[in-house]
Amino acid sequence: MKHRIKILTALMGFFCVLTLSMTVDAKSTVTPEPAIYAKSAIAVDADSGQILYQKNANQPRAIASISKLMTVYIVHQQIRANKLAWDDKVKISSELAKLSTASGLTNVPLTAGKAYSVRQLVNATLVESANAAALALGQKVAGTATKFAALMNKTARKIGISDGHFYNASGLTNKLTGKLALSHVSANAENLLSAKDVALLAQKLLQKFPKVTNITEQTTSTFYGTTMTGHNQLIDDHNLGQGVRVDGLKTGTSDKAGACFVGSATTNGKHRIITVVLGARNKSANDPARFIQTAKLMKWVYATHQPIKLAAGATIAGVDKAKIPDGKQTTILPVTKATHWAWADKGTSAKQISGQYVNQPAKLTSPTKKGTQVGQARLSIDGKRLQYIGHSAGKLVMVTNQSVKKANFFVRLWRAILRLF
Repeated sequence: MKHRIKILTALMGFFCVLTLSMTVDAKSTVTPEPAIYAKSAIAVDADSGQILYQKNANQPRAIASISKLMTVYIVHQQIRANKLAWDDKVKISSELAKLSTASGLTNVPLTAGKAYSVRQLVNATLVESANAAALALGQKVAGTATKFAALMNKTARKIGISDGHFYNASGLTNKLTGKLALSHVSANAENLLSAKDVALLAQKLLQKFPKVTNITEQTTSTFYGTTMTGHNQLIDDHNLGQGVRVDGLKTGTSDKAGACFVGSATTNGKHRIITVVLGARNKSANDPARFIQTAKLMKWVYATHQPIKLAAGATIAGVDKAKIPDGKQTTILPVTKATHWAWADKGTSAKQISGQYVNQPAKLTSPTKKGTQVGQARLSIDGKRLQYIGHSAGKLVMVTNQSVKKANFFVRLWRAILRLF
């Protein structure tokens, strides 16, 4: 009899464990991260900068021609500031003309003494990844290659890039730029950025100058009779998932960098993400490894994640009421100032999102207008804080959802008396 009881007890224990295991598995919506075969990688939401995947994302690495995104970003800035125009002419020096036909470098042929428009050189820089065209743009903007390198680094710091360094507008090693090489650095010096900082640069470019994708989505173009062929193998790829479309952004390849790619994609025209793959396999010029890894990352994000909308005027659990000591009402519940999308594993509900003030909110004084800023909050899902690129990203501005008038003198006096006891 005792033997039977032991067997029965053991079986009950087994089925309890099995049932518990099945229950945990049923509730879990977390999908294992993909194995990305590259030195560094990251995927972020293009609008908010929320990090959806990262691998060695903080480590500065050679980025080769991805550097040209910074060159194009600065050119767009100059045009917006009316310091440059799309139709302005750029005269080509003999050194740049020589570089434009150098063996082993991606280029379009440039003629010494001939002038090309800024628009033509930008197109060549992004579609063909033309090195001499990028260097010509740098000289046009800053006067010399040295000054433009300094401007690149200054701009990087302004947009929040803290690590890494730029030596030239093209991404070539210092010695390959010929007479434009910087004299005070190593011949093998090469532009360096982390995957996270590449994503930040791409985000700023897309946010401030979204029409750049009209160029980066081109598979072919022409430059004075020369057919330019884009290097992005994911353009018009229909195997990325339903509604997923890639429209940029830039490749980069060198012995030190390996094969690199920063991608931009949307699903059904919405919810743009940015992916960065640095240091993928590079066995040949047509090695598709960086695109295979990017496609894997994009598919994983869209298949396993969902963006949850937090509309403007929404309350967030965990964000405490703001105090208005001299108001008719002494507390008020803050709401979000603007709409925000938070990415989460599929199956997650908005109820699982909570927030916490970045700093203790200041006490408000009345009368207080509707929309007065209370503070900034960071989001968490099931207690896990969401991560973002950029120093100020991920901080939601919280505001008052109504106006509050000042309490009359006697009410304020009575409150003051009560505080004494």
